[in-house]
Amino acid sequence: MKLLATAAMGLLMTTQAFAGSYEVRCETKSVPYQETVRGGSPEKVIGGAIVGGVIGKVVTDKNAGAAVGAIVGGAIANETSRNRVTKYREVETCTNVFIPERISDEATLQSALLDLNEGKSVSKEMIMDVQYTIGVSYDGKWGPKSQLAAEKYLANLEPDAPLYSLVVNDVVIVSSADVGAIDEIKEALLEAGVASQIFVDLE
Repeated sequence: MKLLATAAMGLLMTTQAFAGSYEVRCETKSVPYQETVRGGSPEKVIGGAIVGGVIGKVVTDKNAGAAVGAIVGGAIANETSRNRVTKYREVETCTNVFIPERISDEATLQSALLDLNEGKSVSKEMIMDVQYTIGVSYDGKWGPKSQLAAEKYLANLEPDAPLYSLVVNDVVIVSSADVGAIDEIKEALLEAGVASQIFVDLE
């Protein structure tokens, strides 16, 4: 069973071979973080020590009490003067990015275009290669713009094949070499109460 799964994966990789390649790209950003700064300014610590010393001497009426009070007062002043500050550190982030390339083999490109427009499963990398080749934004998602570009590209590969355009109020809604698909859209628009016309090789 494991051997069968491995063979199937190998077949999938063979049929989904793509021209582009992965590349590690890194960028460095300054990331903010909070840090607590302990210890007050010398003026605050000394001031706390003097106040503590005076209180210690008054309470105990002894120099020893004054010394203890000074230490405690200085410690309190030091502890209460903590501050949270924003600092920055440089963080490098690396990601594995797919760089698409043009598909040079026309048969491979034509097959991929037909598969995509028929809704068949195609790897994201292959989609990006196809999009890059036919001149649309290569995001790995096969949407209406990619489909339209694919239809035009396929029509150019077959000069004799007509290109059908669906027009509503003098505006081209969609163009395709597949007249069946155009008819389906026209019928759907008609059911919605929108009249449309089909033109062949509209300039």
